[in-house]
Formats: sequence, structure tokens, C-alpha cells
Amino acid sequence: MTDAIGFLKRAAPVAVSAYRRLVRVLESLIPIFDLSVRLYLAQIFWKGGMVKLSSWMSTVMLFTMVYDVPVLPPELAAYLATAVELGGSFLLAIGLAGRWAALSLFGLNIVASLTYGQLSEAALQESFYWGILFLYFVLHGPGLLSADALWQYLVRRRQAPATP
Repeated sequence: MTDAIGFLKRAAPVAVSAYRRLVRVLESLIPIFDLSVRLYLAQIFWKGGMVKLSSWMSTVMLFTMVYDVPVLPPELAAYLATAVELGGSFLLAIGLAGRWAALSLFGLNIVASLTYGQLSEAALQESFYWGILFLYFVLHGPGLLSADALWQYLVRRRQAPATP
């Protein structure tokens, strides 16, 4: 019994140290994770915007006959959806105004999920997951590997007093 207690007393600091090292390594991967998720989401919505642009007449027809967007005229809704998909995707990918880009794409995702009545259960589930990821960036920001982080760094550096 005393051997087990002695072993635990010796092993505990080693285990704690190994755990702390593991946490540091995992935390160092967060910027790469943020960037990869931003790029994943951006490419999905960028492709959607490009499809809308490639066949504009079909897009307007879809917004007229299939999508039931409330309040807005179908053509205006098509323009807005395309602009948000392309602009929001670009901004999210580079991490410029990352929270606003994520929020605009989050809103578009909700509107698209609610107004397209023919969404399958799997597609609805996928939209839900995208929404969670967008909310992550709304709350957390785009991360260290972003134009926002670079901008903050440059502003802080400019405001810092010069050291003699």
C-alpha cells in the first residue's frame, strides 16, 4: 500500500507536467484550427455565390418561384444573398471584419434554411453545424492568423511609446 502511495507521489508531478505540455501544444494549434474552419466555411459559401452569378436568370427565377424570402422582392433578395455569400466569404477567409462577416453569413444561413422548404433533414443538420461554426467566429473573432489580428498588432505597435 505504501509503495502505491509512493509511486503516486512520484508520478503525479510527471503526469501534471506532461498534461501542461500537451495543453500548450494543443493551444498553439488554435490559430491553425481557426484558419482552417474559416477557409472551410468560406469556400462553401463562395461556391454558392459563384453558382448564383454563373446563371443569374436561374438564380432570379429560383428566388421568384422556390425561395420564399419574406419582405424583400425576389430580385433584391437574389442580389443581397449573392453579395453576402461572396463578400462575406472573402472577408471571412482573410479574417477582415471577421465577426461581421461571420454574422452576415450566419444570418444568410438562417434565412436560407427557413425559406427553402425542400431542405432534407441532412441538409438542415448541415446548416445547423455551419451556424454553430459561424457563431464561434462571431463570439471568438477570426483568430490570430487573420487580417483583423494583423491590423490590431499594427495599431498597438504604432500607439506604443518609443523606447529610447
